[in-house]
Amino acid sequence: MRSKRKRKRKTTYSKGKLLISLIVCLTLVFTTVKTNNHSEALAVSSLSQPINIMYSLLTNRHFDHAEEMNGYVNNKIRAFYILKKKMDLEHSEQTLNEQELKNNPEKHDPVENDINSIETSIKDSVSSKQENSQIKQQNEEKVIYLTFDDGPSAYTLDILQTLNSFDMKATFFMLEPNMRKYPEELHAIINNGHIPALHGVSHNVAKIYRSEKTVVDEMTIAQATLMKMTGAGTSLIRTPYGSAPYMKPSYLKAVEAAGFQLWDWTVDSEDWKYRNGEYVERVIQQIENFKHKDRPIVILLHDRSTTAEHLPSLLTYLQTNGYNAEILNKQLSAFHF
Repeated sequence: MRSKRKRKRKTTYSKGKLLISLIVCLTLVFTTVKTNNHSEALAVSSLSQPINIMYSLLTNRHFDHAEEMNGYVNNKIRAFYILKKKMDLEHSEQTLNEQELKNNPEKHDPVENDINSIETSIKDSVSSKQENSQIKQQNEEKVIYLTFDDGPSAYTLDILQTLNSFDMKATFFMLEPNMRKYPEELHAIINNGHIPALHGVSHNVAKIYRSEKTVVDEMTIAQATLMKMTGAGTSLIRTPYGSAPYMKPSYLKAVEAAGFQLWDWTVDSEDWKYRNGEYVERVIQQIENFKHKDRPIVILLHDRSTTAEHLPSLLTYLQTNGYNAEILNKQLSAFHF
């Protein structure tokens, strides 16, 4: 009888998952708009997204098309995968708890479990309140974090010159091949008081996200190259395209176990998509409407020509409105999706 109930519950869960997948697929078909913008980011094309997403959901595999994704659909996919990951995690925990209860009923003392649960909840609550209080204070003091991905590049020195002229600091999430290609720019980042961080090696979905080992290996290679070329170490990382949807729970645990601290962002400039400085207004709007009191203001930018060209406009707004640009460090509580 119990076995039948389990099979029924599993069947119901699978049907629910399939139904949600179909709904999302149909929604994307009707809402996706093909873009003519060509970005530096490698992801999936807007026309093939619904099919790829359905394939990924039904097979639990990641699609690996090396085409460009417009920001709107990328955000839709990220939000959906966050929801899906939460559902999968809850289902796995429920199954694990049932199995453990069946195998070891004597270990489940209700009174002891309640006490342990209360103690854990109190500790977590205190820690969470302290972190939220710190972040809230930072937001009230108008602290922001400028972060640049994909460098170093031929435009890094221009970005550094602009940052220096406004007396602002930033964190650079760099690709290993670009460190070797632009050694002068790499050293300039560190010599000017900015923070070096890691963005991996390949920037290729099919390669870096093949397993938790490949993620860790790419970050470890980049870390070793940085140390060899500059003598500087870092444990700060940002995975290509952000941690959602590609970083599974096991991947997150693997990078944490390897000593890395994973950072995403809370303000997306989409500077890779815009050619005429529109990203500046986009960042300003997000900052002015920022309502997440429990999240730091981490701005995603890219080490590229158009970003460098219009960066003075963004920094002028930040400086005029009393924002202080600080650097990320391991003592902060990292934000990721």
